[in-house]
Amino acid sequence: MATTQSKTSSTRSHLFVTAIDLGTTYSGWAYSTLNEPDKVHANQAWFAGAGTLASLKTPSCILLTPRKEFCAFGYEAETKFVSLAEEDEHHGWYFFRRFKMALYDDRNLSHLSTIEDISGKKLPALEIFAHAIRYLKNKFMETIDKRIQDVQDTDVNYVLTVPAIWDDMAKRFMRQAAVEAGITNDQLTIALEPEAASIWCQGLQTEVRRASNTTDIGISSVGTRYMIVDLGGGTADITVHEKRPSNTLLEIHKATGGAWGGTEVDKNYIQLLERIIGPHEWKKYEQKQLEDLFDIHRDFETKKRNISTASSGRIVVRVPSSLKEAYEGTGRSVSDVKGRFSDTIDWKGDKIRIDAAVMKTCFKGPVSNVITHVKEILSEADMSNVNKILLVGGFAESPYVQETFKEHFKDKQIIIPSECGLAVLKGAVLFGQNPTVVTARIARYTYGMGIAVPFDPKKHSEQKLLDTDRGPFCKDSFWKAVEIGQVVRYGHEVSRIGRATNDYQKRIKRTIFKSKNKNPMYTTDPGCQVIGYVRVPMDKTLKARDNAVEEIFTFGGTELMFTSQHRSTGVTRQLNFDL
Repeated sequence: MATTQSKTSSTRSHLFVTAIDLGTTYSGWAYSTLNEPDKVHANQAWFAGAGTLASLKTPSCILLTPRKEFCAFGYEAETKFVSLAEEDEHHGWYFFRRFKMALYDDRNLSHLSTIEDISGKKLPALEIFAHAIRYLKNKFMETIDKRIQDVQDTDVNYVLTVPAIWDDMAKRFMRQAAVEAGITNDQLTIALEPEAASIWCQGLQTEVRRASNTTDIGISSVGTRYMIVDLGGGTADITVHEKRPSNTLLEIHKATGGAWGGTEVDKNYIQLLERIIGPHEWKKYEQKQLEDLFDIHRDFETKKRNISTASSGRIVVRVPSSLKEAYEGTGRSVSDVKGRFSDTIDWKGDKIRIDAAVMKTCFKGPVSNVITHVKEILSEADMSNVNKILLVGGFAESPYVQETFKEHFKDKQIIIPSECGLAVLKGAVLFGQNPTVVTARIARYTYGMGIAVPFDPKKHSEQKLLDTDRGPFCKDSFWKAVEIGQVVRYGHEVSRIGRATNDYQKRIKRTIFKSKNKNPMYTTDPGCQVIGYVRVPMDKTLKARDNAVEEIFTFGGTELMFTSQHRSTGVTRQLNFDL
């Protein structure tokens, strides 16, 4: 699978740069043109089936037919699946929702990985992600086709957003899914979500100054150091940037974070309902009342946007009559709920009144994890002059999140852009127009590859001894390209000379590794992990001593790249990474 990134020159030659943000909870696209690269157009609002919830993104869910063919995406997929369920015709269909986190959770990710739909049926993950990307790509092309005639796929450079905390395997998986969706490698750029948000918010200072005449707000002054906290549906993605001359950015703290996004609040709310109903009854309800279950989720999605740290009294949530029927079908009465929960929860008719303090506990876990992590980063010695925190992402729109940050970081300037849920999407478009805007990044791991080196009995273990045509070698040696924590400039190259171990060898298979240790000796050391394989072509007409290539790693971009140049023939190849 190719890891080639689009060069700036090739990006500029496209008529459109289109960003696709496939989120855990919601997805969308936006674009700008070659003539007006900074004027970003977002897609139009989608509406839920009931018309009560509007969004500039649509839910990340996919419906496939029993024959595993694509049927619908987003709100359309939800509506269609609910319609099928009403008629008890949904059996055999495949409905996937919030599937993005599968890439974060799967530590053995490969092209063979599968994900489960809501009923537990499994399909290849690559197929599901490709369907989603293809849908968003096609929706963009349909929109443009109505405005401009004769636009071709080749006129577009696509930018696909991924969390910065994702590992290399997940990034390459997304690239492969995009290729499966009909986007060629030379038309595709991978953007890191907090970086994209940072780029978009560079224009925030002018907007804020215009409104408040405050010169000190914003992040666009050269030398400003600020933290980006990207709170999405699935993850919290955190990094720190410094504004540099010529409108460039420097990463000064490696991306970190965790699974502390808005969906954790949803899970906690569902667990609260499960406690009220009972685990056994709730499980049966989820299986039988799919339409009403979607309504429960949608109602809470609207409700949680208004919950703040100051919320008091009772928060009223609407529940379908089927939930009351399921509860009372076991011989209980909803009037008993008040006593069971010490007057903090009261259920009457189609409304459950929940004490605000109880409802706020749904937010406490994930938000506390983010706050703790941010404090740990800011406590580091070289972060002492970071005095601004930029909150972006859909979860950052929560009043509870915003107020909690302001309470815990009173000595910092908390910057929350309008429509902060679109900052990643819009910034990804700008990144696609200029992918060199981030001039350096911090290596999140020590990267290298496994090689064979001349065997040294004083240093190497006998278990690593390998006999070859060129004498004894030590196998599984870790050759280090970059070290964890190292500042790596954009386009930074590290190379070595690789030689065939046997005469007339056709190729060398290189295994690429990462480690959280600074100096691993062997690729079998604890903490070393395979991130991919590269097959380096050799000249099969040459003996081992003459059959050599320069193997070149390129770092500093959003993806790791690998190139080989044969020492005798001069042939240079951009090589593919296999998962």
